[in-house]
Amino acid sequence: MKKIGSSLLIAIFAGAITLGAYKLFLEKTNYAIVTDDNATSIIETSLSTASAKGSGINEVDFTSAAETTVNAVVHVKNVTISRGPTSLMEFFYGYEGTQKAQIGTGSGVIISSDGHIVTNNHVIKGATQLQVTLNNNKTYEAELIGTDPNSDIALLKIDAKKQLPYLAFGDSDNLRVGEWVLAVGNPFNLTSTVTAGIVSAKAR
Repeated sequence: MKKIGSSLLIAIFAGAITLGAYKLFLEKTNYAIVTDDNATSIIETSLSTASAKGSGINEVDFTSAAETTVNAVVHVKNVTISRGPTSLMEFFYGYEGTQKAQIGTGSGVIISSDGHIVTNNHVIKGATQLQVTLNNNKTYEAELIGTDPNSDIALLKIDAKKQLPYLAFGDSDNLRVGEWVLAVGNPFNLTSTVTAGIVSAKAR
């Protein structure tokens, strides 16, 4: 009987903690961080009141944030031309060695309406040709503006002949561990995709 009473007391205590956590965290306005690699934009979202199939757990609505960001996330293709090993024919007779095209891909984020794009340095390192594909599947040749290998950042520029949707940088110092975030990427040229999670740690 004492064992049953102790179990009941523990269950009531756990329920009170769960309810308190719900009141403290889930009823507040949250922020969705739209990020691709090193470029981040913070967009305010609100929690919907709909529950998931009667489970009593409120859902976070990322639809507005997703619709705002997918068109500013791009696919970046890096084409690198490399030569094969020197053959005896090339050594003695001056024949050109075999050239091979190596392709690397990654995601980028448009950060200005005139076509400046932030991506990772390792995505474009050693490139002889850079191409950027927008979410509408239009492809443009890209110019490399600058890189910072230490922070793994690169800046590209495309000339789309029109104003492009873009995202502004957010302030990561304002994030809190446990907040919901939205991640957007297009590394495989399948149009931009989104996923969600929580901030698990900071400054690592």
